[in-house]
Amino acid sequence: MAETAFSAIKRRFDPAVHLCAWYREFRELVLTTAVYNLEQALKQ
Repeated sequence: MAETAFSAIKRRFDPAVHLCAWYREFRELVLTTAVYNLEQALKQ
């Protein structure tokens, strides 16, 4: 199930994830995941 969510996130937001520093990339990934989770919650 986690792989499906990661795949959906990557398909939708992959062009946006391009930051250099690991902590910035991690922060963006966390925010992207939060947005994805909110979208999924609103669909239900």
